[in-house]
Amino acid sequence: MKKQSYRLLCFLILCTISAFAKNPNYIANRSPLNENPYIQLPLGSISPKGWLLQQFKLSASGMTGHLDEIWKDVGPDNGWLGGKGDPWERGPYWLDGLTPLAYTLKDPVLIKKVQNWVEWSLKTQRADGYFGPQRDTVRVFSEKERWPEWMEKNKEDWWPHMVMLKVMEQYQEATGDKRVIQFMLKYFKYQQLQLPTKPLSYWTHWAKARGGENLQSIYWLYNRTGEPWLLELAQVVFDQSEDWTGMFESGNPQYWHGVNTGMGIKEPGIYFQQSKNERYIKAVKKGIADLMKYHGQVNGMFTGDELLHGTDPSQGTELCTVVEYMYSLELLLRITGDLQFADILEKLAFNALPAGVEPDFTGRQYYQTPNQIMCDTSYQNFNTRHWGTHLFGLDDGYGCCTANYHQGWPKFAGQLWLATNDSGLALMTYAPSDVNAKVSNGITVGFSEETNYPFDETITLKFTGTKEVEFPLYLRIPSWTNSATISVNGAVVSQPKGNSVERVNRSWKKGDVLVLTFPMKVQLSKWHEESIGVERGPLVYGLKMTEEWRKIKGKEPYATYGIYSGDSWNFGLIIDNQDYPDSSFTFRKNSVPLQPFVSTAAPAVLTVKAKRIPVWQQYGGVAGPIPWSPIRSKEPVQEVTLIPYGCTKLRISQFPLIEK
Repeated sequence: MKKQSYRLLCFLILCTISAFAKNPNYIANRSPLNENPYIQLPLGSISPKGWLLQQFKLSASGMTGHLDEIWKDVGPDNGWLGGKGDPWERGPYWLDGLTPLAYTLKDPVLIKKVQNWVEWSLKTQRADGYFGPQRDTVRVFSEKERWPEWMEKNKEDWWPHMVMLKVMEQYQEATGDKRVIQFMLKYFKYQQLQLPTKPLSYWTHWAKARGGENLQSIYWLYNRTGEPWLLELAQVVFDQSEDWTGMFESGNPQYWHGVNTGMGIKEPGIYFQQSKNERYIKAVKKGIADLMKYHGQVNGMFTGDELLHGTDPSQGTELCTVVEYMYSLELLLRITGDLQFADILEKLAFNALPAGVEPDFTGRQYYQTPNQIMCDTSYQNFNTRHWGTHLFGLDDGYGCCTANYHQGWPKFAGQLWLATNDSGLALMTYAPSDVNAKVSNGITVGFSEETNYPFDETITLKFTGTKEVEFPLYLRIPSWTNSATISVNGAVVSQPKGNSVERVNRSWKKGDVLVLTFPMKVQLSKWHEESIGVERGPLVYGLKMTEEWRKIKGKEPYATYGIYSGDSWNFGLIIDNQDYPDSSFTFRKNSVPLQPFVSTAAPAVLTVKAKRIPVWQQYGGVAGPIPWSPIRSKEPVQEVTLIPYGCTKLRISQFPLIEK
């Protein structure tokens, strides 16, 4: 069967589920909203395991768990705790990652931190419905401090409230606290009264650009209350938001703010739930295609340092943009069921996200670049320059990423398993985890997902439910694999093609074991100046380089570091047959440590023949303009080692091709 036929079959299955089934176990879209193919499970239903659990533990022991103790911007004097400090986005940003981390780990210390912030907002809500820092309680900061005067004067800005509403939603799902529902109803009544005279753009442009966040929260509340006026408010919010639909349809993504774009990608898809007009999904798809065409890089991201900045692999991307784009894709996947969103999401999670964070989670990088030969304060060709944008530390570059990156792993883990409208379960992205969820007529079941994916091809699902129960399990087959094998209790039941969804419907009983195998082969992708990316499964590979970490400033363990290497980096790869590149590489699988995203312990390694390219030289603090491929070189043939992009801090991941 042709690939187009498989896509059509998957689409018809999803449409059938949506049209004729309703899951009684979970809160899904209420009429007249479109019935989405997938439903997110409540926070706490999924528990990470293995290497993924280690990311949670490192987050808890590192910056996420202690940010309020080491960084005054979210400290006890924060405006969202009634203090004189930052009254804007940084506290809510941090909580948007801390909340799912705390309740997934069931960590009482972290939960207490979340509750302190949530209780302050709940208890100080005004009679008119407004909540948050009050205009007369926050001082104007001096020129030596970070927060500009406009932020103080406009601190009732709609934007930071949008983030805090996401925090409230997650808290309510984890705890069942009924106060949150009334709290949000009251706030949206306030918003309904205020928006005609104080639209989203009234205080700052950020709320207009990021109105999709507000829109999603309105739908979340509507699904729990059925209040019809909420849909009227949703229409107002959409109309006042940035016209991302038209921008994506224009085919001309220029000079847009990177983080705004990462958030804005989901806005037309969110509104599709109310409009049911396919125009909005098509706009999202076209927008992503054009972003990758004009600004795309091998790690799955588009550049944004801070504005969109072309395809050169020495241009940067904010860590904020990575995690916001991930969240957008997670929502779009649930809304549409489109498998492209899952493919992109995995590429970001396994490559761009870990590359921007220190392995022990005590620092982060503001801008990352695919070809990154040093992390220093030397000149970089970024369009927005802050001091230290390339360093790893607490708040170098700009502090928004320090506050915001925490949501990356917790939200990714929170959508690994999804409910379906026919009272089944779905696995659309993969990582080691356990799930407890309700299927069929409210029967609680469990699966244990045992895997070293994405470093390994095999995923084992062990059914841990105590009762025998019939329900369907949907499994995404990634687009990068030619074929997969699905076996149940040792017997092969299916060999589906890539880019499809396989439905396994059976009466599941304790002890059942399903094994998925996704054959991985090296594939090449084309990028800036006809450079090539090396990909195997969902992993991108980069040149392995030694890393010398040099302390620049600050105190341990949250000091700021530059990273340097004396290794050669200006290599072009020798590929015998670009159509069948796998034979040019030697693959070696190593053991998978708890923290696999370290250059010295990479679980999956490739070697390939290469030549140095003397004309390709360093420019300031970055690799200079990459030569057009293919290029000749008289240098001797060498063998170079490539490791997963997420394991690297220094790397070349977009390579010239050596002419034969």
